[in-house]
Amino acid sequence: MRNRKLLTVGLLIFLLFIGCQEDKKMNNDYTLPNQIISDFQLNESVSGRRLYSLVARRAVVWENESRIDVETLAVIFYDDSDRPYSLLTADNGTVWMKTEDLVSRGNVRVETGDSTVLTTDSLAWSNSRRVIHTGAKVTIESPRGVLAGAGLVADAQLSKIEIMSEVRGSSSYEFQP
Repeated sequence: MRNRKLLTVGLLIFLLFIGCQEDKKMNNDYTLPNQIISDFQLNESVSGRRLYSLVARRAVVWENESRIDVETLAVIFYDDSDRPYSLLTADNGTVWMKTEDLVSRGNVRVETGDSTVLTTDSLAWSNSRRVIHTGAKVTIESPRGVLAGAGLVADAQLSKIEIMSEVRGSSSYEFQP
């Protein structure tokens, strides 16, 4: 009986020691963000020309990973004359600091000045190529009709659109004889 109690106590001490070591290991692997910013704003430009402006409810900056995670974001894209031509909104996203590329996730919506609306669950902006792209399902509604499919590459104005697969749609467009 006494040996059993000693064995039980010894086993408990051993398990506690192992648990403490695991806690130390987990705490050493976790890093805190460099900054947390409320009402975050970012303007991206090239050669003095504004490309886009991003506003977010909150931003978490991870300098070691060269990324900024943003929540409740809105991005305005600008044309060559510095006029806004589309608005992207999403629940959250990531801005990659080195490239200024953007990935948006959750209830993603892009609306243009001509009332074209793109909806999807994730969308990326390639700053170097100046295109938006996704592999997710997309729906594009315009005054002329509705297009849907999976995967997309387009300019931010949604004037040049390529849907990759599963394309379907309807239109009120009438062909002239």
